[in-house]
Amino acid sequence: MRVSRFNGASVNCAHKEPMKQTHQPGAWPSPLSANLLAQAGSSLMWSQPLGDDLWWDEVRPSEGGRSLVVSRQHGDILKAPWSAKSQVHEYGGISWLGLMLDGKAMLAFVNKADQRIYITEPKGEPRPLSPESPAGQSHRYIEMIAVGDEIWCIREAHLEGRVERSLVALSLKSAGVASLRILDASSHFYAHPRVSADGLHLAWITWEHPQMPWDGTELRVADVSNGQLSNVRVLAGNVETSCLSPEWGPHNELYFICDQSGWWNLWQVDLKGKLTHLVEEASEWGFPLWQLGMRALSVLPDGQVLSVHGAVDARKIVRVHPQTRAMQDLNSALTDFKPSLSVSGSKAYAVGASGKVVSQLIEIDLLSWQVCDVVTSIEPPVDASYFPQPHEISAVRSDGRKVFAILHSAHHPDFEPSEKPPLMVVVHGGPTANSSATLSMKYAYFTSRGISVVDVNYGGSTGYGRHYRNLLRGQWGVVDCEDVLAVVESLIAQGVCAANKVVIRGGSAGGFTVLNALVHSKSFAAGASYYGVADCTTLATDTHDFESRYLDTMIGAYPAEKDLYIARSPITHVNQLSSPLILFQGLDDMVVPPSQSEAFRDACAAKGLKHAYVAYEGEGHGFRQASTIVSSLETELKFYGEVLGFVPQM
Repeated sequence: MRVSRFNGASVNCAHKEPMKQTHQPGAWPSPLSANLLAQAGSSLMWSQPLGDDLWWDEVRPSEGGRSLVVSRQHGDILKAPWSAKSQVHEYGGISWLGLMLDGKAMLAFVNKADQRIYITEPKGEPRPLSPESPAGQSHRYIEMIAVGDEIWCIREAHLEGRVERSLVALSLKSAGVASLRILDASSHFYAHPRVSADGLHLAWITWEHPQMPWDGTELRVADVSNGQLSNVRVLAGNVETSCLSPEWGPHNELYFICDQSGWWNLWQVDLKGKLTHLVEEASEWGFPLWQLGMRALSVLPDGQVLSVHGAVDARKIVRVHPQTRAMQDLNSALTDFKPSLSVSGSKAYAVGASGKVVSQLIEIDLLSWQVCDVVTSIEPPVDASYFPQPHEISAVRSDGRKVFAILHSAHHPDFEPSEKPPLMVVVHGGPTANSSATLSMKYAYFTSRGISVVDVNYGGSTGYGRHYRNLLRGQWGVVDCEDVLAVVESLIAQGVCAANKVVIRGGSAGGFTVLNALVHSKSFAAGASYYGVADCTTLATDTHDFESRYLDTMIGAYPAEKDLYIARSPITHVNQLSSPLILFQGLDDMVVPPSQSEAFRDACAAKGLKHAYVAYEGEGHGFRQASTIVSSLETELKFYGEVLGFVPQM
């Protein structure tokens, strides 16, 4: 209530919002076009202070999905058409490193086209640093660190019929192609190589098939002498304990993230293997290691540890004093942060988001413990009044267990629904991953047109502790479907949406759940699968090395449990499919090959079921090009309109 004064008299005037028009949901006119979304769809991930400058990377769909490196002082420093994109594990990760060589800033990066490491001055012409791959092989590199006059990193060698990985060293002395040394090749997987401040020790994370990095890893350390490793030993971790993100303290102590307690929390270990559980709380400080180079913590100059913790919908940057174990959260409006913290002197840097912010790279003043600057920000292309307020919800299954989800309600400043809005159920990929309560332009494309979106963090998702993450063990294709249906039933019962206007979409492992939900239930009016898994047997025998044993944990050992693989495969039950289906596929996908989507396309055609199959040249597992993003979004929305009876305004 506001009080206005006129001629000395007080008049109470209730503030009224402008009246909204009722309009058919799905057909609301929205200023957020697919083209605007794609052009503004850049993403931020890693940052690195370099001298008095700060560098970070951006992926720009408007430049064909190119990954480039940007300087705070000089703008783009990796000129077109070069793209810093490693294909290690097929998902890549941090693919560049800033160096100071003879007082000059230099950029080393993995070139997407040939996967070699190149080196260049900012805006200069890159020259190759790593050797050319031998004929018939493909050598890939990632997670570079500077050690003296060498670069140490992880190499992934694709040989005839097998993949080998190792820690390698590349000399920076040569003006031409560098000489290469193998430091360690005793493990199949490597992550997080870190050299101690005194240069005498190297720490890293390793694991073997069939473990995935969220199942069980080892924290190893070796002595370093004359550039060689010796006395390799395990300080923490095993096949049932996940250790991640080691960082050295000033006195050769190691800080790392470990889930031994049931939650990824902060731990410390010394060189003799003495473990200390520094923080014990029901909150995740870690992450699923889908991309190499993720950094969950940094050690500050004063010896405190910087990290991120908190609930899925309320993440906080925190600093911890190892001696007193006192913790202090940073006051920030951002509610989610990527595991990519960096520190230099009295400043720290983080990439975050919130329900109102797509993505920001922020600068933190460590002395005042305040956010002092927004270095760069991915700005939404339309006014914030068109965006919903995403928030976490939960549903209770029939067995009493909670299922978590993020709801993005249909929202428009000028319209309200003339009937219950359609609901789009999103199933995230991984499946070991999660969705956060942050602003999504892709979801806003639908919500601003009158379609509500619910993003389900089904059992197996991260962010809720190891027990919740392990719910998918042996149950992929069962628990995920049950949890999705529990959320749908709950929202229908609450009147959030009409029972006959629920659609479902998902990509990769999310696409698998989409296809399974469609063949095992009649709850969905239509579905959209983005490069989804249709045949578990094919996935077990024809996917890339990183995930080739993933299903051992989620389904069972193959081929010993082949019958179970067949039973869990959506393609096995395709005759039960009755809902219209649209399939999107990148033709260069090495994770879920096109044959998976093509099998469902052919089955739909044989049944005479309404369907569409849209394939894209030059796209892999995840779409990066603006033209693909525009095409897929517009085609998907039009497909839903045809099924649900609305005409979308593009």
